[in-house]
Amino acid sequence: MKQLTPPTINVPEIPDRFSAIDPLDGRYYDSETAIYLSERSRVGHQAHLEAALAQALADEGVCSQAIADEIADASGRIKIEDVEEEERTTRHDIKAVVNTIKALISDEAKPFVHFGATSNDIISSATALQLRTATLELVVPRLDALLETLITLSEKYANTTQIGRTHGQHGVPITFGYYLSGYVSRIGTSRMALVDLANGLRGKFSGAVGAYNALSLFIDDPLAFEKKVLASVGLEAAEFSSQIVPSEQFARLIDELAIVANIMANISHDMRNLQRTEIGEVRERFEKGQTGSSTMAHKRNPWNFENVISMSKQVNAQLINVNLNIVSEHQRDLTDSSSSRFYGITFATVASMTTRLNNIMSKIEVDAEAMQTNLKMTGGAIAAEPLYLLLEKHGHTAAHEAIKELSHAALAQGKTLAETAAADESIAVYWDKLSEKEKQIIIEPEFNYVGIASSKAGMITTQWREKLPLT
Repeated sequence: MKQLTPPTINVPEIPDRFSAIDPLDGRYYDSETAIYLSERSRVGHQAHLEAALAQALADEGVCSQAIADEIADASGRIKIEDVEEEERTTRHDIKAVVNTIKALISDEAKPFVHFGATSNDIISSATALQLRTATLELVVPRLDALLETLITLSEKYANTTQIGRTHGQHGVPITFGYYLSGYVSRIGTSRMALVDLANGLRGKFSGAVGAYNALSLFIDDPLAFEKKVLASVGLEAAEFSSQIVPSEQFARLIDELAIVANIMANISHDMRNLQRTEIGEVRERFEKGQTGSSTMAHKRNPWNFENVISMSKQVNAQLINVNLNIVSEHQRDLTDSSSSRFYGITFATVASMTTRLNNIMSKIEVDAEAMQTNLKMTGGAIAAEPLYLLLEKHGHTAAHEAIKELSHAALAQGKTLAETAAADESIAVYWDKLSEKEKQIIIEPEFNYVGIASSKAGMITTQWREKLPLT
């Protein structure tokens, strides 16, 4: 067999998304996400902190307001390309930012760029600001959109009965709207936690080891100065910092991102299973021209739900990274300097998952007839629970065992539980005590044994409509 020549991959000198290594910068690139989480965003937030420092210096009379304004203007105009070029010389990221700002200002202003700061006064605070903003302005609004979709679906299908499943087996009836309301509650709770954790991110301006050594040379109250710097960008100071703010604040936030990612994976697993050929209760909408399989032309794969599940694994992988970064020797080491740059992956991935899940849930096709067919699949054996309870109510002392035997026999013989129970002499005295309403529960449990599923769904959706800023 003729050997083929290996492919030649031509990579441009200036990277584009097709030459990206991380799929988030290639296949899953999102320009909105890049506003909040790209390297350009990272440098922009760091320059913003340099401007905040200059303003605080002016307020304290260390430099003039004109100098602070000049630094602030330059900080807003620096280009990522220039910073990258400068770092080739400095081999230091913050020094590259500082030098790039200095290149745009007068000699009189140059000494006051980064004056009294250590690199992580800027990095820790800028990262806190960047990730807080990404949470509140990127992730949370997308979660709100998903929640609105789930609430609307829950309200629409509040009375659509469906079999409840435990261990993959038929349990007792619920409604599809009730099922969805559970995810409204779970995702909504995590959404609220994300807001609290993001707003709890803290910055620092306490110097090289956190003891305010440098600030003490020229500021009478270093604590007040730190608060002033951070307040100008909407942050509060950490209660304690060394050269860095302890990393557990980022770990807690990313842990919660993993929780919401796994909840989204949970609903995606369920939706994927409900699309199985032999269940067929829901379907992803299949668009014109879409292909399910390159060879099995009949396939309509639940690929969007599978993508969400797959993405959740990437989020979980970052939990190891961020929790390992909690350890930093003495006042600080550099063992997190590279790994912490990957934090943004978690936020970007959750944002991508949320949008995809919202898009597909907003177009989900629900087959209520299939739900009814599946409810009746066991011939009313799903009424075993109410039947044994009703028999106990009327005095049967071993009702659970009796109905276990009857329901298994009914399934084996292909009969309904109601007709099997009505014909069984061992429980006849108790069966005859059942009212017609009680017997109807056993005869048609799919309609008469749904508990308060519908009203509970309504309670949950109403509550979350009141809590969330929905349209």
